[in-house]
Amino acid sequence: MSSTPVLTAITLGVRDVERARRFYVDGLGFRQVLEIPGEIAFVQVAPGQLLALWDVEQMPSEYGDVAHGSAGPPVSLGHNVTDPAHVARLYAAGLAAGATAVSEPAEREWGGVSACVADPDGFRWDFVYNPGFRVDADGTVHLGKA
Repeated sequence: MSSTPVLTAITLGVRDVERARRFYVDGLGFRQVLEIPGEIAFVQVAPGQLLALWDVEQMPSEYGDVAHGSAGPPVSLGHNVTDPAHVARLYAAGLAAGATAVSEPAEREWGGVSACVADPDGFRWDFVYNPGFRVDADGTVHLGKA
């Protein structure tokens, strides 16, 4: 077992587990791993990585005081893609699956294209084409020039 830290799960507190599952599985196309109706759903978002969609009302049993406020949660989930057109396709798929538009696909001053949607619980999804982003065969991530 490696001593390097590995992030294997991200948990989002959701208001409606089934609605969230539909957004992530039916809308964005992630693979469902397990669902306990009304409580939690797990979807695979990358090799060895899960997104847990947990009923926010049940989260305090393990996480203490958590809740949704009037503003969007201060977290975003990023999806890097290999071409600018894919940003537009993901943006449209997110909206069709129940997301709210935050920022339309646009060229950015850093040289790429990005768009942002809020999922049904307000969590931000950033769809990004960054020409300087690459992942080596061993999983090492690079940003910027080679």
